[in-house]
Amino acid sequence: MVVIEKLRIEVLVVEKDIEPYVVRIWNNLDELRKIIGNESIEVKEYEKALLVYDEEALKKMLPINRYIDGKAIRGVFILAGNNEKELDWRELTPEQIEKYKNQFSLQREEDMELEE
Repeated sequence: MVVIEKLRIEVLVVEKDIEPYVVRIWNNLDELRKIIGNESIEVKEYEKALLVYDEEALKKMLPINRYIDGKAIRGVFILAGNNEKELDWRELTPEQIEKYKNQFSLQREEDMELEE
């Protein structure tokens, strides 16, 4: 059976002071760059997903959006599925969407601040 990657995929977008939301985008690098707002993006593995963010966010002094594993992520970031076999991104599963929406919710961030 041949699996053909989808032309459009669902990813999770996380902006500062906004609840994470799902966007259906074209499955290409330009679409990710448009959402991030910069040509220079960084892609890192995060759990079973890919974290995509602005590589120059610190240099541009963008505000801190969320903390991931103790690291401040500045500016808009995206979580996409990780197609490890093709070394590419893919659509997030419904379970991943739910998990990451909860993980990066504003309420959770506020709760973490109160614990400190």
